[in-house]
Amino acid sequence: YILDGIAYSFYENMDFKGEISLSGRYFPSAPAYSGQKHNNLSMAIKAEIFKDLDEQSSLIFTPFIRLDSADPNRSKGDLREFLYTKYGDDWEASIGIGQVFWGITESRNLVDIINQFDEVEDPTHKTKLGQPLGNITLIRDESYFEFYLLPYFRERPTPGKKGRLRTDPHFLKSDAKFEGGSQWTPEVAFRWLNTYDDIDVSSHLFFGYAKQPSIDIRIIDGVTNYGAAYQRIRQLGGTIQKTAGSTLYKLELIGRDGQRDSKTRRTDFLASVIGLEHTMYRVLSDNGDLGLILEYNFDSRRDRSSELLQDDLFIATRFSLNDNLNTELLLSSIFDLDG
Repeated sequence: YILDGIAYSFYENMDFKGEISLSGRYFPSAPAYSGQKHNNLSMAIKAEIFKDLDEQSSLIFTPFIRLDSADPNRSKGDLREFLYTKYGDDWEASIGIGQVFWGITESRNLVDIINQFDEVEDPTHKTKLGQPLGNITLIRDESYFEFYLLPYFRERPTPGKKGRLRTDPHFLKSDAKFEGGSQWTPEVAFRWLNTYDDIDVSSHLFFGYAKQPSIDIRIIDGVTNYGAAYQRIRQLGGTIQKTAGSTLYKLELIGRDGQRDSKTRRTDFLASVIGLEHTMYRVLSDNGDLGLILEYNFDSRRDRSSELLQDDLFIATRFSLNDNLNTELLLSSIFDLDG
């Protein structure tokens, strides 16, 4: 009975979510490089466990595993979250491995600078790796002040030699160069946010490594290889979102210096995403909502940018069922305005 009581006490106030998915990819075009296949199968397992330890603390644990039939670089495990949080009346502190989401736009989230993106899992850069961090949030006069310390940098995963959607040559695995420090050189960030009537505003400062690697050419045994190189940067940015009935007007803006462009030159630049999302409620059923999205992406580096979106228009429609599974269908197109 004592053991039963301990077990019940442990599982009390605990939420568990599990997800197992099977997926396949098919590429109608012939492989560009030897070893690649027309198709692949993969399986992913993700669990999310959240537990209230007491009235003022909680723990979240989110492991993730994927097995891929074609690309060994895509077969991996990652701890997306393992975060302890303590709550006070006007403060909150967290330590462990976490995920931080600041972005508000759909096509691209310029302000999301805390976590590294999992490129082999999601080439659209919506899926993130877990990031070791410490965080303190203070609430003062309806403003939120967030402070972050990141003790360790995580490299961006890239497709392997047998993976599709890779560069030629492919990137060497776990052989990155860190300019201005090492993988253990700390990074820091500060963020402020507030709401004024129907307008949400935030701004942030970040000092650390750029998450997008530049190319470092390596010659090994007479063969050209790509290595990842990360530069220390400074970034100032922010978001503005205005709610006007069924329409959201959105802006993400950053200024950054210290990062190399596609010509390997260190430069400073401005980038932004501006747009709107209009929602029509209950259009196809009692619960179905239809969203229309229009966004413009700008990067002052233009053709010297290492990013895909520098002068591009993003148009999308999203159908949401608003069910327990959060079922959504998103259809989108990108138009390159500079040709």
